[in-house]
Amino acid sequence: MIKWSALLLTAACAGACAPLPPPPPPPYHAVGTEPFWDLLIDQHDVTFTLSGSQPLRQPTPKVIIGIAGEIYQTPRINVNIVHGQCSDGMSDRVFPDKVQVRVDGHEFNGCGGL
Repeated sequence: MIKWSALLLTAACAGACAPLPPPPPPPYHAVGTEPFWDLLIDQHDVTFTLSGSQPLRQPTPKVIIGIAGEIYQTPRINVNIVHGQCSDGMSDRVFPDKVQVRVDGHEFNGCGGL
Protein backbone atom coordinates (compact mmCIF):
# COMPACT_ATOMS: atom_id res chain seq x y z
CA MET A 1 0.00 0.00 0.00
CA ILE A 2 2.81 2.41 0.86
CA LYS A 3 4.59 1.74 -2.45
CA TRP A 4 1.34 2.39 -4.35
CA SER A 5 0.79 5.71 -2.50
CA ALA A 6 4.34 6.81 -3.23
CA LEU A 7 3.89 5.97 -6.91
CA LEU A 8 0.65 7.98 -7.10
CA LEU A 9 2.25 10.90 -5.28
CA THR A 10 5.24 10.85 -7.66
CA ALA A 11 2.98 10.73 -10.74
CA ALA A 12 0.80 13.58 -9.42
CA CYS A 13 3.84 15.73 -8.68
CA ALA A 14 5.35 15.05 -12.11
CA GLY A 15 2.29 16.55 -13.80
CA ALA A 16 1.81 19.37 -11.32
CA CYS A 17 5.49 20.20 -10.96
CA ALA A 18 6.22 20.41 -14.71
CA PRO A 19 7.26 23.94 -15.68
CA LEU A 20 4.65 26.01 -17.46
CA PRO A 21 5.50 27.25 -20.94
CA PRO A 22 6.78 30.82 -20.97
CA PRO A 23 4.24 33.53 -21.81
CA PRO A 24 4.36 34.89 -25.35
CA PRO A 25 6.81 37.76 -25.77
CA PRO A 26 5.25 41.21 -25.68
CA PRO A 27 4.89 42.99 -29.00
CA TYR A 28 8.03 44.82 -30.09
CA HIS A 29 7.47 48.43 -31.13
CA ALA A 30 9.74 50.76 -33.11
CA VAL A 31 9.26 54.21 -34.63
CA GLY A 32 11.07 56.54 -36.98
CA THR A 33 10.88 60.06 -38.34
CA GLU A 34 11.48 61.77 -41.67
CA PRO A 35 9.28 60.12 -42.89
CA PHE A 36 7.25 59.00 -39.89
CA TRP A 37 6.87 55.25 -39.64
CA ASP A 38 5.81 52.64 -37.12
CA LEU A 39 6.78 48.98 -36.72
CA LEU A 40 5.06 46.33 -34.60
CA ILE A 41 6.32 42.76 -34.27
CA ASP A 42 4.06 40.32 -32.43
CA GLN A 43 3.57 36.54 -32.38
CA HIS A 44 1.65 36.61 -35.65
CA ASP A 45 2.73 39.54 -37.82
CA VAL A 46 5.42 42.08 -38.61
CA THR A 47 3.45 45.25 -39.40
CA PHE A 48 5.09 48.32 -40.96
CA THR A 49 3.11 51.53 -41.37
CA LEU A 50 4.48 54.51 -43.24
CA SER A 51 2.67 57.77 -42.45
CA GLY A 52 -0.16 58.26 -44.91
CA SER A 53 0.00 54.67 -46.21
CA GLN A 54 -1.83 51.43 -45.54
CA PRO A 55 -0.10 49.05 -43.10
CA LEU A 56 1.99 46.30 -44.66
CA ARG A 57 1.74 42.97 -42.80
CA GLN A 58 3.87 39.88 -43.19
CA PRO A 59 3.78 36.73 -41.05
CA THR A 60 6.35 36.91 -38.26
CA PRO A 61 9.33 34.76 -39.25
CA LYS A 62 11.57 32.86 -36.90
CA VAL A 63 13.90 35.34 -35.26
CA ILE A 64 17.61 35.26 -36.12
CA ILE A 65 19.82 36.07 -33.13
CA GLY A 66 22.59 38.32 -34.43
CA ILE A 67 25.73 39.55 -32.74
CA ALA A 68 24.18 42.89 -31.71
CA GLY A 69 20.46 42.02 -31.63
CA GLU A 70 17.60 40.33 -33.44
CA ILE A 71 16.92 40.06 -37.17
CA TYR A 72 13.56 39.38 -38.83
CA GLN A 73 13.41 38.65 -42.55
CA THR A 74 10.18 38.39 -44.54
CA PRO A 75 9.72 38.60 -48.32
CA ARG A 76 8.95 42.34 -48.09
CA ILE A 77 10.08 43.54 -44.63
CA ASN A 78 13.55 43.06 -43.12
CA VAL A 79 14.21 44.28 -39.58
CA ASN A 80 17.60 44.62 -37.90
CA ILE A 81 17.48 45.44 -34.18
CA VAL A 82 20.74 46.59 -32.57
CA HIS A 83 20.76 46.78 -28.80
CA GLY A 84 22.21 50.20 -28.04
CA GLN A 85 20.82 53.50 -26.82
CA CYS A 86 18.87 55.47 -29.43
CA SER A 87 17.20 58.89 -29.48
CA ASP A 88 14.48 59.63 -32.02
CA GLY A 89 15.65 63.22 -32.49
CA MET A 90 12.12 64.59 -32.08
CA SER A 91 11.72 64.21 -28.33
CA ASP A 92 13.72 63.57 -25.18
CA ARG A 93 12.81 59.87 -25.26
CA VAL A 94 15.69 57.44 -25.17
CA PHE A 95 15.06 53.95 -26.51
CA PRO A 96 17.05 50.80 -25.74
CA ASP A 97 17.47 49.82 -29.41
CA LYS A 98 18.46 51.18 -32.82
CA VAL A 99 16.24 49.75 -35.56
CA GLN A 100 16.81 49.54 -39.29
CA VAL A 101 13.88 48.48 -41.48
CA ARG A 102 14.03 47.71 -45.18
CA VAL A 103 10.65 47.60 -46.92
CA ASP A 104 10.44 46.77 -50.60
CA GLY A 105 14.01 48.07 -51.05
CA HIS A 106 13.51 51.33 -49.09
CA GLU A 107 15.51 51.81 -45.88
CA PHE A 108 14.13 53.38 -42.70
CA ASN A 109 16.09 54.09 -39.50
CA GLY A 110 14.62 54.63 -36.08
CA CYS A 111 14.45 53.51 -32.47
CA GLY A 112 12.59 50.80 -30.62
CA GLY A 113 12.16 48.62 -27.63
CA LEU A 114 9.71 50.52 -25.42
